[in-house]
Amino acid sequence: MSKQVDKIPTNIITGFLGVGKTTAIQQLLKQKPADETWGILVNEFGQIGIDGTLLSAFSATLTDQAQRIIVKEVPGGCLCCVAGLPMKMGLNMLISKAKPDRILIEPTGLGHLQQVIKDLSGEFYCDVLALNATICLVDPAHLNDAKYFENNHFQDQISLADVLVANKTEQLNSEDKARFMDFSSQLLPAKQSVLWTHHGDFSADTLTLPLDAQRRSQHLSAHLKHSHTHQHKKEPLELFMDPRFERNHGEGQDLFSYGWVFNQQQTFNLMALATLLEPLEVIRLKAAIKTEQGCFAINSVNGECDFMPISELEMSKIEIISMTALPWQQLEKALCESLMPK
Repeated sequence: MSKQVDKIPTNIITGFLGVGKTTAIQQLLKQKPADETWGILVNEFGQIGIDGTLLSAFSATLTDQAQRIIVKEVPGGCLCCVAGLPMKMGLNMLISKAKPDRILIEPTGLGHLQQVIKDLSGEFYCDVLALNATICLVDPAHLNDAKYFENNHFQDQISLADVLVANKTEQLNSEDKARFMDFSSQLLPAKQSVLWTHHGDFSADTLTLPLDAQRRSQHLSAHLKHSHTHQHKKEPLELFMDPRFERNHGEGQDLFSYGWVFNQQQTFNLMALATLLEPLEVIRLKAAIKTEQGCFAINSVNGECDFMPISELEMSKIEIISMTALPWQQLEKALCESLMPK
């Protein structure tokens, strides 16, 4: 394709924390045509930037295509905040570096999706990007949970989505399935497509569906009362800093994020770390770690912790998002005790 003339097909892959957005992008990357370059822009609520690391590690396993997948991450908040500067800087660097044939954007599960869509379809990018369908992943079990269903971000993601993807369907009972079918059938305007899947696996053909501008306009008219305020502050760090790691904690939108980046020389004992992390009851825990048994990605949502082998890592990263403040000093001490002795 002529990149000087053609706009770059672009999709937003959205959904609430822990619904499986990063896994869905991994599944889509498996379907990438070998002669295309895809750019991935990832934004996270936390400060560390785990998803970008995991996507880069995953793309490295696609040996014949790894050089044609470029990942750019924007950690620490919402793409559209600060006048959209983080998004523009990240997206401009991605376009310039990758010259992609397609772009996938994964905003934080707590971002202002309406504003992100507005920025991407505005005059700054209207001659560069062809913004296609917004795809929202949903865990149907969350429709029966008030802390999700009554959340404004959760509602906005579903309302603005052109395509609704019911993920983690292998875990559903008949009541969950019936509730989702009834809920999705009553959404207006109707979705272009409603899909059922597990492990985020759906056809890349979905990316070619168009964005519904009417849906966006109707949503904006109905939600003018929602103010675009967003606080995400970093916790003041203690003067003492351990040479083995950097600590980066934040707080915002009634959530707390706790993150650590361990230096290249640090390796974890896999069993000790698993024993520490698996019992934690948090909204989301993600990690990319170096252990004596190799490198692993860790993904824990609502107490279900998965470990997956990945390619080599430069350093280990761990990030936890919780609805309540955690005793991070105790957790940090336990993490250090899980390191292999030197």
